[in-house]
Order: sequence, then structure tokens, then C-alpha cells
Amino acid sequence: MAWRKTLRSLHRDIGYLAVGLTITYAVSGIAVDHIDEWNPNRSVSWSELELGPIPGDSADAKMAAVLARLDIEPDEVRSKLMQSPTLLKVFLKSGGEVKVDPSSGKGSMKVVRDRPILREANALHLNDLKGAWTWIADIFALSLIFLAISGAIMM
Repeated sequence: MAWRKTLRSLHRDIGYLAVGLTITYAVSGIAVDHIDEWNPNRSVSWSELELGPIPGDSADAKMAAVLARLDIEPDEVRSKLMQSPTLLKVFLKSGGEVKVDPSSGKGSMKVVRDRPILREANALHLNDLKGAWTWIADIFALSLIFLAISGAIMM
């Protein structure tokens, strides 16, 4: 009967580890199932801007003035363009975006923020990490098989 005690201990200990991963996969699964309704990895918000008239004769001068007024560091900028005389666009590395009419200073700003914990859980669930995580996921799957069989045997 020593094997029963060992089986019960293994079932209990592996079960403790599996609970955390199961909850992580379940929450991430719910989030990913509703990806058409919301972005589970990032939150996106728009805000209106009122910067006042933007000084400068060239597009580059106007861009620099907009960045300075919004306190955006130049290294945070992915690209920028003067789409028309009334529309200046700045694209940020974070995924954010600024649209401004240089003559009035009115515009909008898109802010993109990562959702802590949920983004990481989704990366695990969808195996975006590849490499070692593939082996961990396989071990988790084998652990679930072991828990199902050992649980049936113990009954």
C-alpha cells in the first residue's frame, strides 16, 4: 500500500501546481474568447487636445512644438507626418497617436497601455513565448493527464 501513499502525495503536489496554471489558462481563455469585443492585452483611450496655435514655419518646427507641449520625448516617436496643412500626425512607439490641426491646436491623442498580468497570461496561453514555455505547457498537459488518471485510480 506504499504506492497508494506515494500516488496520493504526487496527486496532491502536482495538483497544487496545476491549480495556478489552470486558473491562469481559464482567465486568459475567457479574455481571448472575447477578443472581438475588447483588447485583452492593452487598453486604448482617446482624449481631446487643446494646445493653442502651433508656431513654426516648417513641418519639423511644428512637430517639435507639438512634442514639447505634450511632453513627449523624441525617442518615443515612431514616425510623424504633416498629412495636410490642417492635419499633423505623430505615431508613438507605444502604439499611441497624436492628431493636431496646427492652426487651431485642436486635436486628439490615443493612449495605449498594457493590461498588467492579463497580457502576460495571454502570452503564456497563446504560447507567444515559444522556446522553454512550450516544454512547460507540455509538462502541464501531461500533469493534467496524470491528475485525471491518478484521481480515477484513487477512487
